Formats: sequence, structure tokens, C-alpha cells
Amino acid sequence: MPLTGRAEPTGPRGSLRQRLHATLRVVLAWLTRHRVREHLRRTERALRVADTSHLDEERHRRRMAALDALRAYRQQSAVPTNRSVPERAPQFVGADGVPCAVAAMLRADGRTELVKRVAATDNAVRLEDVEDGPLVEWLDETGLTRAEAARIQPTYPSEVQFVTDCGPVGCALARTIATVAGVGAAAVAEYVGYRLVGDRFPANPLKRRAWLAYVTVLNLLLAPLLGVVVLALFP
Repeated sequence: MPLTGRAEPTGPRGSLRQRLHATLRVVLAWLTRHRVREHLRRTERALRVADTSHLDEERHRRRMAALDALRAYRQQSAVPTNRSVPERAPQFVGADGVPCAVAAMLRADGRTELVKRVAATDNAVRLEDVEDGPLVEWLDETGLTRAEAARIQPTYPSEVQFVTDCGPVGCALARTIATVAGVGAAAVAEYVGYRLVGDRFPANPLKRRAWLAYVTVLNLLLAPLLGVVVLALFP
């Protein structure tokens, strides 16, 4: 019996800590799905407009089919989970059975056995490190380069490598919008903080200055963070 005289939560709902942990996992999973989806959208868009004049008709057709498979995978909003490697790393097939984007493209091309083989032998494979073998041969047949395949492949469970293409607007405009959002939020927070601190300590200038300095430092730290988040999630 706890010292408070209350029984610990039992049953299927579990303890408050367990429920909080489960909620955080749901939030993190949602953020991961959103970031990976945006990463794949930007990457697909960049690869579709890349110069493919060196490809013959068959390889160009297969390249477009692979990018169509990438789009279908992205629209499903499912990403693999990493439960085998302690650090952030690629997962060819996640612990939940969900394939990564490249593995999904392979499956759509009928290369299910190759997906199983890679998952069994080197599930955390980084495509930029693969120099030969069936994966490289498939990429060549599909009209994709190793660099492009590596660009498709983020690490899991949460980190995403941002691509240079920022979406429907230029990167300069996207960065400008992110900067304005960060500076604007900092200015509003500074103004509100100034008013609140002034009302809280009207007769104590020392405390008022100390709290204003604290609010200013906090805003200077949060403004760049907000700008980065806006840029990362820019549609």
C-alpha cells in the first residue's frame, strides 16, 4: 500500500506514467510520419524534374513507375520502426513489418525476394555505401542513381535529411517565411512578456529588469527553433 493510502492504478489503462508515455509515443510517431512524408514528397518532386535525357525509353518508363510507387507509399503515411539499432539508422523493413520507401519501390517492381534478403542480411543498410550487387543492378535497371536512392532513404525513427527542393515555392521564399515567423513570434512574445512583467512588478525595478532579461533570452532561443520547425514542415 502506498504511503498516500491510495492504490496504484491497475488494469488495462495502467498507471499515469504509462499513459503519459503512450501518449508521447503517439505524438512522436505522428511527427515522424509527417516529417518522413514531407521528405519523400520533396524528394519525389525533385527526382521527377531531374534531367533524364541519358536514359533510354525503357529505363525512363521504369523510373517513372518507381516514382509512382514512391508516391503511393508516401500517401499511405506508414514508416518503419527502428527497434534493432540504438541510434537513428535506416530500416529496410521495420520491426512492425513496414518497408522503407526504397523497399516499397522494390516490392512494387516485383522484387519481394530481394527485399527479404536485404532485410535478413543488412536491414540497416545505407544505400550510399552499397557499391555493387543486386541493389545497385536494380537501381541501374530502374534509371535511378545511388545518390538518388540515398536521397529517398531517411533514417528512422525520427530524423529526416531535408532535401534542397523546398516544395511549391523557392527555398529563398521558404526561408524568408520561416524567418518572419520566428521573428514575429519573438516580437509578440517580447511585447506580451514586457506587459506581464510590468504588471507583475510595478514597484520593483530590479526584479522587473531581471525578468525582462530572462524573457528576452528565452525568446532569442525559441525564435530560431520556431523558424527551423516552420522550414522543416513547410508544405
